[in-house]
Amino acid sequence: MTTSEAIKSKPLSTAHRLKASFPVRSLSFDFTSSKRYWFGDDAYFTHLMNAMSAIFPQGELMLIEALRNIRDTIDDPVLQAEISAFIGQEAMHAKEHLAFNRYADEQEINIDKLQNEIKALYGVMQKVLPSMHIMSIGCAIEHITATLGAELLRNDDWNHRLVGPVAELWLWHAVEENEHKAVFFDAYVASGGGYLSRIFYMTIAGSLLIFLISNNMRRLLKADLVLSLKGITQFIKEGVGHRGLLTLKTVKDFLDYYRPDFHPFDHDTKALEKIWQQRLDFKI
Repeated sequence: MTTSEAIKSKPLSTAHRLKASFPVRSLSFDFTSSKRYWFGDDAYFTHLMNAMSAIFPQGELMLIEALRNIRDTIDDPVLQAEISAFIGQEAMHAKEHLAFNRYADEQEINIDKLQNEIKALYGVMQKVLPSMHIMSIGCAIEHITATLGAELLRNDDWNHRLVGPVAELWLWHAVEENEHKAVFFDAYVASGGGYLSRIFYMTIAGSLLIFLISNNMRRLLKADLVLSLKGITQFIKEGVGHRGLLTLKTVKDFLDYYRPDFHPFDHDTKALEKIWQQRLDFKI
């Protein structure tokens, strides 16, 4: 599936008559004025985010495809409306991260090669894993992205380091990951997904994402001729801990997923979303 196919697809008729609890915003970013190191003039944190952006487009499309494969088993029209809006938001995320990745390639930051490797990996996963296993993986990915997104939004020491159009891309993405964070989970449960599969694939997906992002980041830093032991040490020192991106609260929020009674809305981010909807001047 391509991003254009995802964006143009029509929702089911029941969902078409109902309004979701969050909107689909059609945004487009111009990255031509972006700095090479747009995350606080820091190569390491910029390439951390670049490494994540290499994963996002195909990841978003995989989640969309997974929902489409099971949505006809769901009778709840309200959830169907949420699924349609989720698909709309994720399709826009894929489109804009693809646009950013193309811009990065023009700046000789070779994200395209990494992106193609991710596409091949996801293709294998979709061929060999049953649809409900993909749904389990999707639940894990959605929890991880919503948790990281919430930390980026609440941590002013870090979100203030983002500059230019790339800042708008990431902050918009973080807001919407939290707006729709329960949809995939609710669809998974409604289509018969269980606890054991959910936590098993969180362990697998979490470990795989850590490896993919770390490896992508290492390759980008090496290609940029800035990889060093000193740089890695400073990156870990700044990024982990009470003032970093990976705080004790973030770790606790990640681990909450393993509770049998967990639901994404246990982490209430509505007020945080509203603050950033206003800061980013969302019209809807």
